[in-house]
Amino acid sequence: MKRLANVLTAGRILLSFPLAWAAPLSPGFYVLYTLAGVTDMLDGPVARRTGTVSREGAMLDSIADAVFLAAALIALFPVLRERCPNWGLWPVLVAAALRCGAYGVGFYKYRRFAAYHTRLNKITGAALFCAPYLLPFWQNTEVLWAALCAVACVSAGEELLIQLLSRRYHPDIQSMFDAKRRDFHV
Repeated sequence: MKRLANVLTAGRILLSFPLAWAAPLSPGFYVLYTLAGVTDMLDGPVARRTGTVSREGAMLDSIADAVFLAAALIALFPVLRERCPNWGLWPVLVAAALRCGAYGVGFYKYRRFAAYHTRLNKITGAALFCAPYLLPFWQNTEVLWAALCAVACVSAGEELLIQLLSRRYHPDIQSMFDAKRRDFHV
């Protein structure tokens, strides 16, 4: 039981590889996607319930999230290329640049991978996770795309600000508003 949370997290990484090559929006895609998503929803609560929360587990979770997102984007690329608005690549690049900037600042300051599980990051993750289930039914994909990109940019920007303002790495910071009870440069 002590390793169950990490097994779930590692399972998400393992499920991501076949997911990347699954036909987009096919039954096989949805089975792999859903199973990987369930591991993401369960690993944190299992770690807390079994008393096995660790810094390494949190880092593995962030890595698994990135691998899962990359695999889903690879699988969904044909659909996104077809349905994505002409302007759609720019906000994705902005969100990616902000997120990479946050990780770069965190690595520079703390000499390790530093990612936060903020409320906005959780909302972004939930929105991104739900999007493939909505794609077959959503007529105006520009609205869906704009909403997803806006949430992703705001959460990545918040994480970058937290990285820039923090003196020490506190992985449990929930938002910028949490800065008042932490040792920030404000």
